[in-house]
Amino acid sequence: MLRLAIFTCLCLAASALPGHAALAPQYQRLAELRAILASDAVMGRLSGAPVDRVEYVSPDLYRVTAGACTLEVKIVSVPEPEPMPGPRKFTVAPGLYACR
Repeated sequence: MLRLAIFTCLCLAASALPGHAALAPQYQRLAELRAILASDAVMGRLSGAPVDRVEYVSPDLYRVTAGACTLEVKIVSVPEPEPMPGPRKFTVAPGLYACR
């Protein structure tokens, strides 16, 4: 009986630990796309040219096409001093820019 009580207490204590709740993949991707399109840094690198396409290349890497130019955009996690539940915190970092 004592073992059952100790086991129950341990289970309750473990369930009270903070959890990490990430967004579902489709919502995380949508948040990243919105951040890219809203980024002043991205739009500045494209010199205000209208965006024709945003292409997913690999995890945390997108390619933005505007006319004959492309811009690689990285999604960079923002480190948190203490892990908090909720969606991933990130910033958008423009990278390699090339025109044909």
